[in-house]
Formats: sequence, structure tokens, C-alpha cells
Amino acid sequence: MKWVVASLNLSRMNRTIRKVRSMSRLLSLLAVGTLACFLCTGLLTMAQNKGNSSSISSMKGMAANLSLSFFLDMVAMEMPFMNNSTAKHSLSPGNTANFLIQYATNINMHDPKSLMAAELPGLANETSALLYSGQATQITDYPADFMPAPQAIQPAPTDGVKQETSNGAGPTPEQSKEPKVFIYHSHNRESFLPELKSRGVKDPDSAYDTDVNITLVGKRLKDKLNGLGVPTIQSDDDYPSAVKGFNYAKSYAYSAKTVESVMAANKNLDMIFDIHRDSLNRDKTTVNIGGKDYAQVYFIVGMKNANWKQNSEFANRIHTLLEQKFPGISRGVYAKSSQGNGEYNQHYSPNSMLMEIGGPYNALDEMYRTVDLIGDTLAEMIKQMEQAEKVNAPSTPAKSAS
Repeated sequence: MKWVVASLNLSRMNRTIRKVRSMSRLLSLLAVGTLACFLCTGLLTMAQNKGNSSSISSMKGMAANLSLSFFLDMVAMEMPFMNNSTAKHSLSPGNTANFLIQYATNINMHDPKSLMAAELPGLANETSALLYSGQATQITDYPADFMPAPQAIQPAPTDGVKQETSNGAGPTPEQSKEPKVFIYHSHNRESFLPELKSRGVKDPDSAYDTDVNITLVGKRLKDKLNGLGVPTIQSDDDYPSAVKGFNYAKSYAYSAKTVESVMAANKNLDMIFDIHRDSLNRDKTTVNIGGKDYAQVYFIVGMKNANWKQNSEFANRIHTLLEQKFPGISRGVYAKSSQGNGEYNQHYSPNSMLMEIGGPYNALDEMYRTVDLIGDTLAEMIKQMEQAEKVNAPSTPAKSAS
């Protein structure tokens, strides 16, 4: 009887083992098939990128995936005098592996949502990416634009007090020349918790206000540029009050009409800026320079604009000049496509830019310090543009003596 029981148990064990082996083979085949699928789509994506761009563009794309510290550590391997033994080394096995995987397959191991989107051929150009980085740039710290609380974007009461900012319909009385710079705000009510503290506002999702908001930062930049001899105008349109049936998701459609109206009235605009504040925590939007806190700026490019590369080059000029004089003030140039609006009204001008300055935890004084530096930089750029125009202008032939 015991032999019969033992035989039955042995047969049952054999069947179980065969099932396990069969399942293992199936899982192995699925794993190999999945790996092959990712490798093939990665190769197709790389082939597509090479077919659509030059080797210079490919190298530029590779460089965009490097953080500044990672790049400097790579250079230090060949130039020992650049090695800083006291600093944390970025060329760790994990960072190196992540870079190689991201460059080969467009998968960012620190960004799980890129796992599938980056591997589907044809969607490579729909991936948002960091284009140019600075000293303070963190690859994993993307610009953020969170939806405000519903009560924060209710129409303003008719007897509300309006902040004193100039309207973008035309030059202010003190301007004797045609405006060269136009400033507007698609999300004009974005505000700052330190300034709303007395009102009991503590939630960043509620940091929106009809009076104390980002338009004050735009006004500061406008006044700075006018003081430097650069004629500048600003729109202070309050879209939640001005637009019937206001929908926050359509903010850029509303502000597009503002841009079109101002451009029709002012034919010689050199630069157009949509100024916002970010939605991240203070440690992601603030830098200390010379013992003073400054709100950092992030330049955003919309890749759904067919001429987005011109806008990115324009943004990089501002970013580079700021970083040269005030390292850490700029968080870099970030290109958005599938995330957010993806266009940001930047098709109206190659010198059009969205600037995210500071965040809900920054005070106005910190914002003002930063836009003063931006104003100096823009005035310098415009002066360079004017000098270049004079140099390239065709010379008038001298009149012959009669």
C-alpha cells in the first residue's frame, strides 16, 4: 500500500515539475520577446532620428541628456586638473547606465512614464526634453504648471481694485519710440504665498489673486527696460473676468488674441515674453547669490511650433548670458510638446519666449531681483541686435561731384 501511495505522490510531483518548466519556458519567451521588441523599436527610433537630422543635431541631443556635473566629470577624466576631489562624483555606475540607456532608447530610468512613449516610432519628436542646462539644472526637476483651485479663478468683483499696470494696447506716455518688447501673462493671476500670508492663504493651489500676482513682476521688467532705453509695453488682461465662460485650459487661446492685437498695432516688436511663475517648491525655484535670494528662471519652448528651434536658440542666448554673469539663476531651457500646451503662442515670432520665474513660495522681492537681471540682459541683447543691423545694412553710395 505504501508503494502505491509513493508512486502516486511521485507522479503528482512530476506533473507539477513539468508545469513549472512549461511556465518557465513561456515566461522566458515572453521576456525575450519583450526585450527584442524594445531593442527593435529603439533601433527604429535611432534610425528615424538619424534620418531626420544631421550628426550635429544628434550630438546636440546627446548633450541635452547630460547634466552639467556629469559632463564636467567626463571632461575631468581627460583633464585631471579639473577634477574636484571634494565634490560628489557624478560618474557613478547608476548615472552612467542611465545615460547610456536614455541615449540608446530614449528611456529615462528616473522618469517611468518615458518607458513606453519614448519607444514608439514616430513619437520621438513628441517627447519633452531639457535642451540646455545650467549650473542649477536638475534633469529630474521639470517645470510644473498645476491647475488652480476653482475659487482662485472666479471672475473679479466689479468693484474690485485693479493693480496699476499698463495696458498692452499701445505705448505709455513716457515712451517716445515704438515699443521693442511686449510682455503679457497667459496665467495672469498666478501669485505668491508670502504675499498672501496676511489673507490666510497657505495652499499653493490657492496662490492666485486678482491684484497681487505675476503681472506685478511683468510691470517691474517693463519699468526696468524702459529705464534702460528699451521701449516696452505690457498687457494686464485679467482673462477670468474678461472672457465669458472662462476655461483655464484655454488660457493660451485667450492670450493669443492679445498677442495678435498688440502685434497688429506695433509692427516693430523685437521680443515677446509670456511671464509665469512655476508651481514647484521653494528649493526648486530659488538660488542664493551674494547672500541674497533670487527666484530662478526656466525658459520654456513649445515644440509644436514648426520653428521651435529658432525660439530655443533665442532662449539659449538669454540663458547663456544670465549664467555667465550669475551662475545658478537659470534652470535652463526646456522644450515641451506632449506635456502642456506645446506651442505657447511662440509661432508669432522667433524671439518669443515663455519664462517661468520663481514659484508660489517666492516673495515679490526675490522675483524683482531676478527680473532686474533679466532686464539688463535683454537690453544688452537688443543693443547687440541693433549694432548687427547697422553693420549688415547696405551702405549708401556716395554722390559723384557734378
